[in-house]
Amino acid sequence: MVQYFADIREKEFFLNDAEAHHVCAVVRHHEGDIIRVFDGTGKQFMARIDTLQKKFVRGTLLEPCSVRRVPLHLTLCFVPNSRTGLEEVLDKGTQLGVAVFQPLISARSEYDVTSKWESKNERWHQIMVAACKQCDTPFIPRVSNPLPFSQAISVKAPTLLAYEAEKQHTLSWGMQQLNMPKEVRVFIGPAGGWTQEEVAMATQAGVVPVTLGVNILRAETACIAAAAKLL
Repeated sequence: MVQYFADIREKEFFLNDAEAHHVCAVVRHHEGDIIRVFDGTGKQFMARIDTLQKKFVRGTLLEPCSVRRVPLHLTLCFVPNSRTGLEEVLDKGTQLGVAVFQPLISARSEYDVTSKWESKNERWHQIMVAACKQCDTPFIPRVSNPLPFSQAISVKAPTLLAYEAEKQHTLSWGMQQLNMPKEVRVFIGPAGGWTQEEVAMATQAGVVPVTLGVNILRAETACIAAAAKLL
């Protein structure tokens, strides 16, 4: 069953604009129909449509749905290489269960992720909403403001760093070295890879370098592969 992103109150839900249009004009629901709604924070309900208009839908919450949670809280810290690449990571990462996306600025960054940052948030939110609807999760990830690599790596938290020069130590080995934490960050570099200075800075901060496999992956593929292996 399709789920709809809603403003959920105590006993009611509201759909506006694109979601209301989808219900009315695309799926062609009617008043009295039973649908499923979610709010992006984990709330998911079966609900009844009471009022149906082109750009506004109101209804009554009936019963909560059973929600499955991803067992690991994963923050994906990555260096975007392009707008389309970043959006691919948001889409696929949301489907896999990434909790937080942390864009990074590194020495070899080629894409200015900070340019018109605020104006892109709505588009990225819609990409993640669509991904949630695709994979039936009620959790919309958070996209944090971009950080320089040096600032992000200095945060004290269990952290893995995907490094193409690491040949032996895998993600699972790295998780064991970190004592199998419930929350972890994984750093994925740009197309040109991390510099030696960045790797040294990471290891000095207690970060564990790991390999994602035999082949050198495209940066966006590395993000998706790391999330899939960890989650």
